[in-house]
Amino acid sequence: MNRRIRNLISPLALPGIVLSGLLLMGAPEAMAATTTPYTQAAFATAIANHTPVVIHIEASWCPTCARQKLVLKGLENDPHYAALDILDVDFDSQRLVVQQFGATMQSTLIAFHDGKEALRAAGITSKSEIETLLNAAVQG
Repeated sequence: MNRRIRNLISPLALPGIVLSGLLLMGAPEAMAATTTPYTQAAFATAIANHTPVVIHIEASWCPTCARQKLVLKGLENDPHYAALDILDVDFDSQRLVVQQFGATMQSTLIAFHDGKEALRAAGITSKSEIETLLNAAVQG
């Protein structure tokens, strides 16, 4: 093999070997927030385990809710929110749950920290406002 080509390949070989070894071992699970449909059992478990929770009261026909979902989706993989549970409440089909949380409209976000409501907002769509709400759940 040509010395020049060998000198080019050699520095690249070790990282490639290490990377292939990591791929064979399997990558560690990504730390990410979880978003699931609301159930009373899921909420009760999260509260009992002192898991930070955000309740998202949303409706399929709501453009504000759709924007909120996009922002939440973008923040899910932020390691800062790895322990966060986001529970989606359907405004139309889960009316009793909406009433239980004292919400009067869709696009309501409610942050719970250590089992207690920490912050509530309705109609917010900016990333910074939603981050503030998520931080209230995570940090209190």
